[in-house]
Amino acid sequence: MIRAAGVAAGRLWAWLFSPGSELRLTAVISGLAALVGVQLAFFPWAELAQLPPALFRPVPVLFFLDEMPPAGAIVALQAAGVVAAALAALGWRRRRTLPLAWVAYLVLAGLRASRGKIQHNDLLLVVACVPFLLAPPTRWLHRATPRCSVQWGWPIHTALTFVAGAYFFTGLRKLISSGPAWVASDNMRWILYAGAHGKAKVPEVALLIADRPWLSHLVAAGVMAFELGFPLLLLHRRTRPLVVAGAFCFHGFTWLTLGLDYWKYAFVVLLLLVEWGPVVERLRRAVPGWDVWSNRTPRSSTPSSA
Repeated sequence: MIRAAGVAAGRLWAWLFSPGSELRLTAVISGLAALVGVQLAFFPWAELAQLPPALFRPVPVLFFLDEMPPAGAIVALQAAGVVAAALAALGWRRRRTLPLAWVAYLVLAGLRASRGKIQHNDLLLVVACVPFLLAPPTRWLHRATPRCSVQWGWPIHTALTFVAGAYFFTGLRKLISSGPAWVASDNMRWILYAGAHGKAKVPEVALLIADRPWLSHLVAAGVMAFELGFPLLLLHRRTRPLVVAGAFCFHGFTWLTLGLDYWKYAFVVLLLLVEWGPVVERLRRAVPGWDVWSNRTPRSSTPSSA
């Protein structure tokens, strides 16, 4: 048992610190920064200030607050976060702008989760960004190269480990708390019926499945299999497109039938799993004058930092 655990730990360590390309790392950081910026820009964060102090239940990271900040402070933090996220996505001083955007998002997401009800909508994106706050400097996307190095590989692999663990332990919790009954009972049917008469975007889809016991069992089994099998599907590159497709199907189904918005989870999976190097290389060949633009020397001696 001890020997097996040691072998598993060694393989995990070797995978975490396997080489990755500068081009892919730059593309992933740009995508995550853009996703953070979109979340900051399009949610009405200022409305959180209307929460009465008696209903404020701060999450642990906001232990120092006794009530919601005023709307002006929330808007100022939102604006600063949006600007920082946009600059990080473009590649300008990423080692400063990305942490600033992340902190703004962390605080605002924490405020949203401090309304007395546990919410996980923002959790995966917040956690997935953490390794990239410590990532080594890279050049701007139009100047990054496909050359590989361990220093450019570990942030992506670490983030993937966090994401895989989030999915796996969610499925494991279902298995431990309910066992096979989570699939074999009417559990999924009642969840879908509640969604159809609640926040479902398309109640007809929820009712279509809930009215057919065999189909609800099949859906429940698919959900658990996807969550528990997430880490295993990452082991082979050929199965990773299935993970991306599964994430969009899973969270799309959740949105249609229950009205729960977890779309950002699917985009995090997409950003971390796609091999962006070939995509960017094809874009470079398709855009006229890319070579001239990428070979220009920027004014600063340090064009970008991730």
